[in-house]
Amino acid sequence: MKRFLPITLIALLLLTSGVWLLSGPSTPITQADVQQGASVRDGTQAVSAVEVQPRFKTVSAAEAAELMRTRENLQIIDVRTPQERKQFRIADSKLVPVGDVLRGVFEADPEQPLMLICAVGGRSYVASKVMSARGYREVYNLDGGIESWRRAGFPLESGPEGPAR
Repeated sequence: MKRFLPITLIALLLLTSGVWLLSGPSTPITQADVQQGASVRDGTQAVSAVEVQPRFKTVSAAEAAELMRTRENLQIIDVRTPQERKQFRIADSKLVPVGDVLRGVFEADPEQPLMLICAVGGRSYVASKVMSARGYREVYNLDGGIESWRRAGFPLESGPEGPAR
């Protein structure tokens, strides 16, 4: 375990810096840009301003709860380990370990919004940046992870899960 932690941290730092370089412009495209037919550069090719830029946002527990209540088709992806998930989890979330996200094993509809969660927000932040860089249009990271959700008093499930839904 002592050897695993430094290697994991280095990998996450390298991945985060690489994803940041791939994530494209951070300036939002305005309605005026669309009306004028402007284009922006993503570092490799011109992109029409009519195309929608991926949205990545880190949200508080309260904002996450509101998104879960109001956003249709929001997929809640828990990137922790199965052991962590048994302790407690958010209802209707789906387990997809962070390694599967980073390797591209997890695929979802890029047009549907995603919320990624982990224990304290680090793994889900990296996974969220990866999903955004891969073209997912709307990606949210739960700031402070499931721990901030718990501290805010929002409901959690625990124990073994029933059959997959």
